[in-house]
Amino acid sequence: MKEQVRAAFRKVGARVPALLLPGAGVDYETFAVNACDQFSAEPRYWDEVERLVGDKPSAFRMILPEARLPQTRDKVEAIHETMSRYLKDGVLREMGEGLVFLRRETTGGIRKGLVIALDLEEYDYTPGSGSLIRATEKTVTERLPARIEIRRGAELELPHVMVLLDDRKDLLMTTLEKMTGRLTKLYDFPLMMGGGQLTGFHVTREEDLLTVAEILETLKKESDAGFLYAMGDGNHSVAAAKAFWEEQKTALTPEERENHPARFVLVELVNLYDEGLTFHPIHRLLMNVRKEETLRELQLDPAAPPPLQELQPKLDRFLAEHPEAELEYIHGAEECRTLGEREGSLAIVFEKFDRDTLFRDVKEHGVLCRKSFSMGEARDKRYYLEARRITPHY
Repeated sequence: MKEQVRAAFRKVGARVPALLLPGAGVDYETFAVNACDQFSAEPRYWDEVERLVGDKPSAFRMILPEARLPQTRDKVEAIHETMSRYLKDGVLREMGEGLVFLRRETTGGIRKGLVIALDLEEYDYTPGSGSLIRATEKTVTERLPARIEIRRGAELELPHVMVLLDDRKDLLMTTLEKMTGRLTKLYDFPLMMGGGQLTGFHVTREEDLLTVAEILETLKKESDAGFLYAMGDGNHSVAAAKAFWEEQKTALTPEERENHPARFVLVELVNLYDEGLTFHPIHRLLMNVRKEETLRELQLDPAAPPPLQELQPKLDRFLAEHPEAELEYIHGAEECRTLGEREGSLAIVFEKFDRDTLFRDVKEHGVLCRKSFSMGEARDKRYYLEARRITPHY
C-alpha cells in the first residue's frame, strides 16, 4: 500500500487491512455465523448452527457463543488450533490489502457497510473521553478477561463489530455504491438461519481508497460531536482488543508500534441513518425472582417502564441485594415477553430507541448504560466472515 494512502487513512484513525476470506471449495453459507453474543438465552439456536455446520470449515469453530459460556482452557486452545489449521490448510486465503463494501439484506431492508481497520490508539471507552473512537454504552470491565484470553494467543481476528458514522447526507455509502460497477465482487450468498443475503465488493484501487479517506476526513471535520466513530455492536470485543494491544506494545520499539497488526481492529462501518438499519432498545429479563414481590420492590409497572437510564441503576441495586437473581439482556421484544412467562421470570420491554440523539448524548453525557440499544433484530447482526492476522506474518 502506498504511503499516500496510509497517510490519508492515518488522519482518520484507520487503515486499509490485509484480509482473509474462505478459500476455494469452502461453503460460505456454513462458514459465516452470527455474532457470538446473540441468542445467549437460546442455546438451541447454536445447537442448530452446529448441526448445519457439521464437519465443514466454519467461523463457528473460531468463536465461543455466549450461550455456551463459561469458557475453559480447552475451548480457548481449540479456537487457537483451528485458526492455525485453517491458515495452514488453505481454508482461509489471503486477499491482499483492501476494504470491502457490503450490501446486507435485513428485516429492515438493505443495509450498507464498509469493512475497515480502526486504530486502537484512537479508541478510549472511558466515559467523557475525547478520543476519535468512542464507546456509546458503559463498558463492563469484568467482561473483558474472557475476550482478552481468546485474543491472546490467537493468530486471527474475525469481527462482529459494527461502528456508526454520523453521515446524515450518506456521503460514504452513496459514493461506494457508485463504484460497484468497477469493483470485484468477492461473494454473494445467503446467510444461514435466516440472516438474509450478503454481497461484498473489494475496494483496492488507490484512487477509490483515497476517495474513501477524503470522505471520512470531511465527516471528521463536520462532526458536531467532536468524534468520528461511535461503537454500535461489539464494544467489549474492541475494548478487549485495546487491552491486548496495550499488553503487546510495551515490548515494541516506536517503529514496531506503527505497523504492528495488533494495533488495529477490524470493524464494519455503518451509517447511523442507513434506511436498512433499525434501532431497538435492549430488553431486560430478570430470572430467579418472585414476580409480584419484585415489581413492588422496584416500584415498576412492566407495561410502562421508566427510561432505561433511570431504571438500570435500580436493577443494579436489586441484583446486588438479591444474589440469587439473574439478569439477561434480550434483543427481541416478543422473545423477551415469551421468556418472561416462565416461572420465576420477569420481562421488562421498552418501546423504542431514538438514534438522532446518539452522538449528542455521548458528547454531553459520556456513555449510556450498558446494553441500551441494539441495531436490528438478532438475525440482522454482523456475521463472522472476513478475517485478519493480528500477529506479525513474515
